[in-house]
Amino acid sequence: MLRYVRASLEDQAKVEEFLRRNQNDRLIKELGKLLSLTQGGLYLAIDDNGAIVGTAVLTLPKRHEAYLGQVQLASPNLDRETLKEFAAFQLEEAQKLGAHIVRATTGDDDELWASILQEESQFEPVEKWVVGTFEGYQVPEFPPLEAGPAWAVDKERIRKFMEPVTDALWAEHDLHIPTSLDDQSLENQFEVGGVAVAPQDGRIAVDSLVLYRIRNSESLDIKYFRSDGHYIHQVLDYLWLEARAWGISRLRVGLSEKTASQIAEALQVPIQREWAGRIFVHYINRELQTASI
Repeated sequence: MLRYVRASLEDQAKVEEFLRRNQNDRLIKELGKLLSLTQGGLYLAIDDNGAIVGTAVLTLPKRHEAYLGQVQLASPNLDRETLKEFAAFQLEEAQKLGAHIVRATTGDDDELWASILQEESQFEPVEKWVVGTFEGYQVPEFPPLEAGPAWAVDKERIRKFMEPVTDALWAEHDLHIPTSLDDQSLENQFEVGGVAVAPQDGRIAVDSLVLYRIRNSESLDIKYFRSDGHYIHQVLDYLWLEARAWGISRLRVGLSEKTASQIAEALQVPIQREWAGRIFVHYINRELQTASI
């Protein structure tokens, strides 16, 4: 019989040992941050002998939205019933934390976890999600006249451009974690910078919008991308020039597979995939979630 508990800083050494045995280097890097969160964080599956046999991550990337990620169980506990119990526990925790919606992602090779989410925990599949990089593009010598940074005067044009879009997702804090893109998110992005738009002419309706950030000197991260196609080459040229100005030679994306493919086709450069999978969503309270966006 397993019990499920929230991990604390006192558990760090035992958790690190478990993760090393199960070769989860990515989670080891995030462990300190997860154990320091005031809400959510890392959760443990403990057996009758007090040993850690599983971990799961539950975070709140934004108010009323929870993200369930990286559920890991060690053999012989990796079975459908245990995964079902662990998922149910996480959903209860998310509800206690005030979440109206829970999202989860599953890798293309994790059919068992995807099946648990959809068939046992009432998660609904949303769309495919891709994290990857673009490199090797021939950056133009001069900046495009039609694309560039968005300013405060562009906010109304952008708002109208986004009006037809329902349930938009973006990678606000982490390219692997999609969250809702709402009006406040856009406003916040204007405050921190990293909004590109095309065309630049304020008299013409927006055709292409990009939300991005410069991540140290490693990459320009595209957190949201939408283009009707008429100015897609110009806005991408602008991003490459922006990256080059920072000494960066690659674009990194966390986007729907459809959007990532649109960029690859425009650039004529293949995406180097780091991760690919599917987004699932579970509504704890659909009406409250709609009202809170």
